Amino acid sequence: MEIDGRVAVVTGAAVGIGQAIACRLARCGARLVLADIDDCAQTLRMIEDTGGKATVVTADLRADAEVARLIEVASRQPGGLRILVNNAGGGQPTARYPGATAAQWSAVLDLNLRTPMLATQLALPALSAGGGVVVNIASTAGLDHTPYEWPEYAAAKAGLIRFTTAMGDLPRRSGVRVTCVVPDWVRTERAEAELATMTAEERMARADPIPLPVLTGAVEELIRDDDLSGHVVVLRPDERP
Repeated sequence: MEIDGRVAVVTGAAVGIGQAIACRLARCGARLVLADIDDCAQTLRMIEDTGGKATVVTADLRADAEVARLIEVASRQPGGLRILVNNAGGGQPTARYPGATAAQWSAVLDLNLRTPMLATQLALPALSAGGGVVVNIASTAGLDHTPYEWPEYAAAKAGLIRFTTAMGDLPRRSGVRVTCVVPDWVRTERAEAELATMTAEERMARADPIPLPVLTGAVEELIRDDDLSGHVVVLRPDERP
């Protein structure tokens, strides 16, 4: 798919991975719709400073009505919605299963799995009008078979990966491709802060985070390659595409 001139939604666009993806797509000529519960003003400035265009939708995407509002706004943009990047994720940092309440761990499942599934479902009519594409952002937490301190997050990301592959035949039915990027640790501001707290020995024992351009490049490739549907790209520190 050609990106220039296309309308692209990026969820979780205020900081980090979402911000980097939004800025890359803007440099490719996309017209962005930025969605986050937090302030996207910095991302908007970054896009506009390079001549790009963006609309901001402040929304709590754990709520069905807010997801529906986002997709409605994007679908009304000139040319209609063509690209959906389901990046919003994370969740409850202070309480984790089994110590978290059912409401707390359910909220993590909702944001990391139910929200992208719902956004994809609601966006299908607009996306199918022009052969659109969905890119889900998962995590290697959903692939590994080792103990993990945040079980609900790992389970949600595993579900998102399988959701992607299960939708591999969607182009035959609607012309829409669903794809997924599965990164390990990524060099965001949060990762930099974590690195700063580590001892030299701890840093030596851990692989360097994946550079953001590697991740955003994988997203761009999935959007551009019309042959990729149900495709999952795994990014680990020792595996560069």
